Amino acid sequence: MCWGFLYGCVQAVFYFHTWQFYSSLIFLIVMCCYFKPILNLLLGFIFAIFVVVLQSELFYSYKLDKRVLNEVSGINGIVTKVISPHKNSLVELKLIAINNQKIPFYKTVKAQLAIQAGNTSLNQGDLVTAKAKLKVFRTRKNNHSFDSELYAFKKQIYFKGTIKELKVRTSAEKSIRQSYRNKIWEAFKAKELNWLYYGLSTGDKSTIPEDRKDHVIKLGIGHMLAISGLHVGILVFICFYVAKGTAWIILSAFPISYQRFNLNKLYVTLSLLISFQYIYLCNFPVSAIRAWLMVAIFSYIFLAGRSVKVVQMISYALAVVLLLNPFSLHDPGLYLSFIGFATVVWVLNKTKVHSLFSNSLMRLLLIQFALLISLAPLSIFYFNGVSIVGLLVNLCVIPLLSIVIFPYIILCLLVNGVYSNIDFMFVDYLLSAGLNITTHYLLDYAWLRWSKLSPETVVLFYLIVILLLIKHYRVFSLVPAFSLVSSYAVSTPLWQVDVMDVGHGTSVLIASDNQAFLYDLGAKYFNFYSLFERVTLPEIKARGLELRHTIISHDDKDHSGGLDELYTFDNFASLRTFHNGDPLNLCHIQNIEMKNISIQTIWPIENMDSDNNNSCVAKVTGPSGSILLTGDIEFEAERRLVEQYDQILRSDILLVPHHGSKTSSSIKFLEVVKPDLGIISRNYFSPWHLPHKTIEERYSSLNINILDTAHSGQITIKFFADSYEVEQSREKTNFWVKHRYRF
Repeated sequence: MCWGFLYGCVQAVFYFHTWQFYSSLIFLIVMCCYFKPILNLLLGFIFAIFVVVLQSELFYSYKLDKRVLNEVSGINGIVTKVISPHKNSLVELKLIAINNQKIPFYKTVKAQLAIQAGNTSLNQGDLVTAKAKLKVFRTRKNNHSFDSELYAFKKQIYFKGTIKELKVRTSAEKSIRQSYRNKIWEAFKAKELNWLYYGLSTGDKSTIPEDRKDHVIKLGIGHMLAISGLHVGILVFICFYVAKGTAWIILSAFPISYQRFNLNKLYVTLSLLISFQYIYLCNFPVSAIRAWLMVAIFSYIFLAGRSVKVVQMISYALAVVLLLNPFSLHDPGLYLSFIGFATVVWVLNKTKVHSLFSNSLMRLLLIQFALLISLAPLSIFYFNGVSIVGLLVNLCVIPLLSIVIFPYIILCLLVNGVYSNIDFMFVDYLLSAGLNITTHYLLDYAWLRWSKLSPETVVLFYLIVILLLIKHYRVFSLVPAFSLVSSYAVSTPLWQVDVMDVGHGTSVLIASDNQAFLYDLGAKYFNFYSLFERVTLPEIKARGLELRHTIISHDDKDHSGGLDELYTFDNFASLRTFHNGDPLNLCHIQNIEMKNISIQTIWPIENMDSDNNNSCVAKVTGPSGSILLTGDIEFEAERRLVEQYDQILRSDILLVPHHGSKTSSSIKFLEVVKPDLGIISRNYFSPWHLPHKTIEERYSSLNINILDTAHSGQITIKFFADSYEVEQSREKTNFWVKHRYRF
């Protein structure tokens, strides 16, 4: 039944209301008619569906009157996070009531709200009564960039909007967890590695500098940034012997008869209780819960004298985690934690009878090598690469973590207030120097970048490994192996167009083989949030593309916002062909070849004294189709293009000019281009109300299908030898995420 529950959770969380879900359910129902043992699997599967639906309705959904989204509402809430570093302009509120309608105590409903200029800035923990304009939390949806909507689902963020008027603001008493974090930060803020000590003590990663986070991941020691099973194990070990030592002192001082008591039960219980409080203060990270459950199960088995296999222990722990929250299946830490633990146990079990591996250092080396192999697919899937020096670095880091860093943290906390900011035995200085030296000498070749793997590839890899490790089922590993090979045998497109979802702006990536051409960069907000860096660049890196050419259609900020980041990425090398390396130059009229496609720039042929009408117009042609990229051209430029080129403009796909504005897409221009598909790149919440209704009607009257990044997310067109296929990123959105934002 446990295995049926685990399988049911996976199906219900990822595939609910899909053919995979229903086919699995029907298969189990049919099989249990012939094989009675399958009935337990079916019952576990059905129970998992009940748990997922119940969790979704109780904790991950909230019904709200639609009228609230179109007017200013009264809200009450508590500030849980100050997001923006720029004058507290963006905060996260946990809402208590909306329009005097209280939110049920068991639901967490959060909103990300901008603070309108003139309002008082807010601090974490403030109680707020305000007037706010709320709208559904909806952001850009792309294949390889950060999934903000999934993040919002996990963090229970339902709304975003603006605080129009701040009526009441009072500083609330800090929670136990926040008070604990503040005290920890006070103890370590003056130290070089304050982010490390604070993160290991609290599980809060907000103080970690971005460059440091990137460095430790590439060095293969990213586990130091999370509360892992190792940390919990060390804490339980320390608590056990502290309890044992305390008991020995008490029993030595007082003549108490304790022979009839099993003191080990007392030590274990105290250790588990103290470590659970630590996990609570760290906000219940899934890897820590897994470790705590494993320790609790093992302790029960040991004290009760029972025999349970390791596989059963892992299964029970995973089942309890998913029973508490099945949506933790969206958490990478769940997979890294359980697969890492299973790898360590397997290595220890296989090496315990071999004298060759009796040496602790040899076993540690073997464990690190096994972890490198077993976690590589997950590392590639989540981080687009794998650390090749992590094997050696962890040989030093793991003993340091156990023997030096944790005792140092505990010692600093014990004497804080008496001897503040003392660096005992220069530990902080030496650790900081060691990290800097390691980063300086190893970072450049520490990371092996890899094109992102599909979820199916990762699942098939682990299924093959599991079957190979089970002696009687090894032959069945041929089935997933064949599926894995077949997935790579599927025909690949000769070239591909990706209209990135960058909101109001444009960024179109066109690739053939591993070479890429980029048309526009999208916008840049607050002078630091570049959509080229956040959306387009992750796509390029995830697919392992080489950016050969870039065109900046014109100088409007929604098209050229990522220039600084482009310069950092390639020193403007990709601008040399069409702009002579200077993005301020109008694009040159020319025709070049790139693998299977030709890129022909046809406009502007003269300066029209208008940024929009000076937009670079490019036609990309390849096997089975073509696309016309138009920037923000308007009627006058369209008229001149028709006069100059006429039938040369004919294209299968048209990037709709000026995001669907009524000043573009003239009838004559559309009749000459005669596209099958028009694509609008724009924001869902458009203050300009784009696309204009007359434009939509015009395209419809000419039988031109319209796709819109605001509704479709990233739009991908794959061109094969004699046809093309269109994919929409938002179609892949998880059912439960869509279900939450159904109002």
